[in-house]
Amino acid sequence: MRLMTIATALALACASAAQAAAQTAPPKPEAAPATAAAPAAPPAKPIYWGAIAFTADGSFATIWKKDTEGDAKGDVAVRCAKFGRGSCETGAFSGDLCVGLATYMGNHRGRRWKLSYTSGSNSSAEAQQKALARCNEDKRTRGRCQLRTVVCADGR
Repeated sequence: MRLMTIATALALACASAAQAAAQTAPPKPEAAPATAAAPAAPPAKPIYWGAIAFTADGSFATIWKKDTEGDAKGDVAVRCAKFGRGSCETGAFSGDLCVGLATYMGNHRGRRWKLSYTSGSNSSAEAQQKALARCNEDKRTRGRCQLRTVVCADGR
């Protein structure tokens, strides 16, 4: 019985101590309401310009990561003109666009042909495929076009 009394007394003492601590402890501050702070926006990705200039025989000049469309087009136009291979077609593109160039040089029905085709896409591989497909659709090429280059505005 004495053992029971000590165990009971110990339990009562622990309960009393916990109760006293709860009464004398300073009140816990209330948690501030959670505010959902917007995550910091990542820095804006720069918009780059790329350009391609090419002649019918497939001579070409390319540029990428230029700050303006005018800078990109001007650069490739000057370099293409220096080839001295005839009229240069020039095109500029921005952002994440890529442009492929495919050409054909050969004979068809007694005439010599020099043909160039471009096409664009968001991926380098797709731009290449589209340029080749456009070129090969021309019956004069008889499916014998060759990829010359691909360029992406952002320099990939």
